[in-house]
Amino acid sequence: MRITTLCFLLLPLVLQSEWIEPPTRTAKGYLVPAPDYVPVFPADHGSHRAYGIEWWYWVGHLKEKGGAREFGFQSTVFRLAGDPIEAAKPADGNFGSRQLYLAHSALSDLREKTYLHHERVLREGWQAKISSSDLAIKVAGIEVQMVEGGEEHQVVSRLPEDGMLKLKMRPLKPLVTFGDRGLSRKGGSPAAVSWYWTYPRLEAKGTLRYRGEEIAVQGMAWMDHEISSNQLGKNLAGWDWTCVHLDDGTELKAYRLRQKDGKADPWSAVYWIDQEGRAIRIYAKDFTWIQEGSWTSPETDLSYPTSVRIEATHPTRGKLVYRIRPLIDNQEFRGNGKGNDYWEGACEALDENGKRIGKAYLELAGYGGSLGARLN
Repeated sequence: MRITTLCFLLLPLVLQSEWIEPPTRTAKGYLVPAPDYVPVFPADHGSHRAYGIEWWYWVGHLKEKGGAREFGFQSTVFRLAGDPIEAAKPADGNFGSRQLYLAHSALSDLREKTYLHHERVLREGWQAKISSSDLAIKVAGIEVQMVEGGEEHQVVSRLPEDGMLKLKMRPLKPLVTFGDRGLSRKGGSPAAVSWYWTYPRLEAKGTLRYRGEEIAVQGMAWMDHEISSNQLGKNLAGWDWTCVHLDDGTELKAYRLRQKDGKADPWSAVYWIDQEGRAIRIYAKDFTWIQEGSWTSPETDLSYPTSVRIEATHPTRGKLVYRIRPLIDNQEFRGNGKGNDYWEGACEALDENGKRIGKAYLELAGYGGSLGARLN
């Protein structure tokens, strides 16, 4: 089965001299994503074992069917490769050091202003496995399976307190490929690149088991699948990232790659995706990411810039302003390991005058200083 994919050839907005050809492998021996690669689906929905790091990521806003309750959710699976030679071998069902998997599940109850989150870490084995031929994931309480005959897929995420979210995802737009020549750059380091594929608008329907109750829910979700072998360039401390479902049927993705001196890396970007799924972008010189408010965690003492203003110059529409505001202050995901904390939460999007124009998710990573470790 092949899935028809719309991959957009975006005109480079940087000088050709700024393009740096990535190496074939990192210094440790992991493969590096190559430019001009044309993904083949459903195989490329699956695991890319020879690459150092990979993640599948779903976030979205849900509403109780026939009711007033609203929720935000996150379901993320990370794959971290072990020894580069061993990791590239096919899975054989044995335990070992070939692949390490992390499952992150979270639920934001927007009415009660509460946040539940859950992390599990497992080595590859019967409780943790990902197909290399299609979208089939089973990792520590997160299970994903394609629905036969199309691009639809089901995502099941177990939550704390015996909770569970079960959603069927139906793409309303084609898959989008981000970056220059099919590569999304994460700083100036030649190996700091990824393949980055996204379903920007998914219809989500299903059930939420929450506090002993089965709740029918429906809403909109965003899915990312990213493959890399070097998470960040050497001069970067972290990133601020947002995806927005705008009420006019379009989407916005924006991210600031934070340098260690606090400045935005030139490869930071803003993408607009229109009603038909066509994407255009700008880089750091044409937008600013401005902190307008912050929240400090009582658990970790980390301060996150959870209220932001993005001012971006659209190639044809001129200056546009997006203000992102959290719907709950405390949406800090605290991992099992010290220093693995980040803020990931349900937000609203406002225009310059404070009018609500969409729903957003915001990710703020690296504020605990834990992203310095790289796989290269």
